[in-house]
Amino acid sequence: MPNKIRTYVALSLTAALLATACSGGEEQENQSVESDDTLNIAFFADMATADPDIFYDIEGLAVMQSVYEGLLRYAPGGTEIEGELAESWEVSEDGLTFTFTLKDDLTYADGTPLDSEAIQASFERRTAVEQGPSYMLAGVDSYETPDPQTFVVNLKDPDVAFLHYLASAWSPKAINPTVLEENSADLAQKYLDTQSAGSGPYVIDEFTRGTGYTLTRNDNYWGEEPHFSTVEVAITPDVSSQILALERGDLELIPHGFPLANLPNVESNDDLALEQFPSLGTTSLYLNHNKESLADAGTREALIRALDITSLVEEVYGETAEVPSNAYPAGLLDPSLAPVDYAPGDSSDLSGQGITLDIVYTPDSSGVQRRLADLMRQRLAAVGVDATPRQAQLAEVFGYRDDVANAADIYVSTPAPDGAHPDTWGRIVWYTVGPLNFFNYSNPEVDAALDRGLVEVDPEAAAEDYAEAGELATADWSVVPIAYVSDVVVAQADLNGVEHVPAYPWTVDLAALSR
Repeated sequence: MPNKIRTYVALSLTAALLATACSGGEEQENQSVESDDTLNIAFFADMATADPDIFYDIEGLAVMQSVYEGLLRYAPGGTEIEGELAESWEVSEDGLTFTFTLKDDLTYADGTPLDSEAIQASFERRTAVEQGPSYMLAGVDSYETPDPQTFVVNLKDPDVAFLHYLASAWSPKAINPTVLEENSADLAQKYLDTQSAGSGPYVIDEFTRGTGYTLTRNDNYWGEEPHFSTVEVAITPDVSSQILALERGDLELIPHGFPLANLPNVESNDDLALEQFPSLGTTSLYLNHNKESLADAGTREALIRALDITSLVEEVYGETAEVPSNAYPAGLLDPSLAPVDYAPGDSSDLSGQGITLDIVYTPDSSGVQRRLADLMRQRLAAVGVDATPRQAQLAEVFGYRDDVANAADIYVSTPAPDGAHPDTWGRIVWYTVGPLNFFNYSNPEVDAALDRGLVEVDPEAAAEDYAEAGELATADWSVVPIAYVSDVVVAQADLNGVEHVPAYPWTVDLAALSR
């Protein structure tokens, strides 16, 4: 069960449900490449930690993906699962046993061999640390390492999302067993807080909170050598400062948070390039059904229809978002299943009820959430509803579920699931104890449908369960997905290899970049 809380706005493609046999991508061969010295990028905020078993944010994913690797990953541009450290894998017919064959000649950055026992130690460490992403391994019964290249995971019960946990941006990573052994007293938490012990194309050379981080090329990397020998990450909270640095050539790219109003300037600048990628980030409106004014599902529906979602999304996001086709983020479920209909409706009954609403949004560098909340205010005012937008810090939002009676009336957020599977959405936003279920929404039928889908090894039957969960949840009008939001990357025009994965928000592959 997830216990993370994070949103796209603050830090924040068809997926197969389960395959009985899969094979990973081909192993890359080491080769020398002509390289530039330094790649310069910026983050809006500090990483909370560099520990892969504690890190559960979005800002900083590019660093974590560069220094650590997992068994699986998503292929660039879509939701197809491919091997990262695993050459191939098989899933038993009962969905309980996952057998991975590792690639040849894998090593950590210091040359330590990366074998099945090292993978087991890493997986066990995640469970022992017991932080946010540990839920991904909560269903594990046991591990086996019959030989150095074979790693077996036995589950207690079937879990159709398990392969997607292993391909997730926050998946269990391979951590150098030497580091774990030498720092066993605290499970290496102090060491890994600011240092790396992975097998990725880069290593953390310097980690200075409030200032930035330096990554240097891993000379023992088993895969293709990255183009840039050094990556400098500056902590620059102000988006205007980032834009000025980009225009001066002091930054190579801005991977997220670029103000939509400034995009026309990019399109007219020959020195800059604009890339727009599909993302699983889905702007959603959380309606606090615990409030007297929002207790009735019919009232909640009338409020949503009064907003005219289609024109609202177009006015706020332009071409960088679209209205959802169904209850899940784009591509997680067949669009014909659990469809949503946000056609404007008769909202005359709202007038005269004296409804007043508090619309909360959290800070985001692009200003999109604030604009969305303000336009909602204007449209609700037209039907006699008095709405007041205000910005709140995440700490306040995280506390809503503990005091829903005094929480906001509507929360505007853009959450993203952990992976490209419907369970990684439904279980965090609709499930009774879901970590992004801010107002304690609870529908036992939704919970039951999600639970049935998770253990159903037949993909078609599982899809039907998830469709039922989506239909039931959206019919309650408590958590309303309104926009599939693209990731927008602005980069120097001569920067090549800008690769993006929809399930890896705000993140490009630093090792794939070249000039």
